[in-house]
Amino acid sequence: MNTLDLASRKVKMKKVSNTNCGEWQGPCPGCGGEDRFHVWPEQNEDKGGYWCRQCGKHGDNIQFLRDFEGMSFVDACDYLNIPLPERGNPSFASQGSAPGGMSSFGNINPERPDERKKPEFVPNEHVAPADLWQEKAGKFVTWAQGNLARNDEVLAWLSARGISAETAVNFRLGWNIGEDGKDIYRARQSWGLPEVLRDDGRPKALWIPRGLVIPHIVDSVIYRIRIRRPEESGLRYYVLPGSSMAIMTIEPSRRAFVVVESELDAIAITAACPLAGAVALGSVAAKPDADTTAILRGALQILNALDYDAAGAKAMTWWADQFSNCERWPVPKGKDPGEAVKLGIDLDSWIKAGLPPVMTIKQGASRTEKESSRENEQKTPKSSDDSEAIAAEAAAIEKMGLSPLIVELRDLLRNNPRVKIINKPDRFTVLRDDRYVGGRINYLVFREEIVTTYILNHPAEEIDGSNFIIMRK
Repeated sequence: MNTLDLASRKVKMKKVSNTNCGEWQGPCPGCGGEDRFHVWPEQNEDKGGYWCRQCGKHGDNIQFLRDFEGMSFVDACDYLNIPLPERGNPSFASQGSAPGGMSSFGNINPERPDERKKPEFVPNEHVAPADLWQEKAGKFVTWAQGNLARNDEVLAWLSARGISAETAVNFRLGWNIGEDGKDIYRARQSWGLPEVLRDDGRPKALWIPRGLVIPHIVDSVIYRIRIRRPEESGLRYYVLPGSSMAIMTIEPSRRAFVVVESELDAIAITAACPLAGAVALGSVAAKPDADTTAILRGALQILNALDYDAAGAKAMTWWADQFSNCERWPVPKGKDPGEAVKLGIDLDSWIKAGLPPVMTIKQGASRTEKESSRENEQKTPKSSDDSEAIAAEAAAIEKMGLSPLIVELRDLLRNNPRVKIINKPDRFTVLRDDRYVGGRINYLVFREEIVTTYILNHPAEEIDGSNFIIMRK
């Protein structure tokens, strides 16, 4: 995967030249510059190179992930499937184009394993934008709020994603109608931003595109303005220059949190469930900042609901390493909470199913619904298998030399007949009555590699206690 592939996932790129084996141009994923971001996909042995003439960021595909996805060096290599020992190969190291003329790989010696250890996670710290920017942002957000209140179409779209008109007001969501039906342009200096010159020497204007205005507000201070542009736009999300990239954490005083990518999903989650807060990363590969990390360290439960795809699964490995109380908890239907609401999923029930009993117990109740459900499911069902079938299965297990962990999962599935593992090409998860399953079953399926590999190689698309063991002739 080269730099052009990575950039095209975030912004719309267009080919502008055939020189240097092809040059592409588009908005910068970092500073938002409209046409200052350049990519040469065939540089660095087809791994690509990039350079933004506005913010100055430049490098190869590894540095791209570090600059725009918040990955560490090791995480970026892992994402790109670049084996760490290859760092010491002189020809491999020379391909980099990181700042300062150094390769993204630095001077790591593969003969010294201690230098390849994954560095300790040190979260970033963020500060609020400058006062003038905050003043302008406050007026813009207030104006946009009024526009949204009169836009029934957008309010209906939000409602379908689990955000009511009242919730939209509480989070100060807005709509930028533009000026005369076109995007807004202002002098950068009027917002306290440094002057940037275009190629012709004229000052570059601050672009404020039309669309849904999503402010990130902390203690009445606007830290960021993100604009979700109309569906037909090439660049879907745009962060207004001058914004802080602080992680949005909603309801930080709560004891459980759901981690998602989209700020709109985070808003819908906290509106639906009074027991959990939400963390919106903005990107599947982003990491929590210092403030958010401190909050999550004190949480009783973290439900990781990042998009259910390869990138989300890879990110979960990092989260599980950093937070022992974090479980993979994607939505039962759709790719994210907003889409799940449109498909009829009740976010409140989905979230509560993943919370520890201490958080869901009802006052005055003899026992919680969760306890009752667990009690019923742990009753071993009567088996229709006769003694010969049981003996045959035991012999198959011994012959295949299955891990005790696999046998343990088989027993758990037998004792919980309503639980099934979805093992389809586009979805790999564990459900009980269309709700996600936590606890030991979740742990074995998602965190024990030998179990995960066994399931992925299983021929059935829905696996339960009756067909878990593959009986080969």
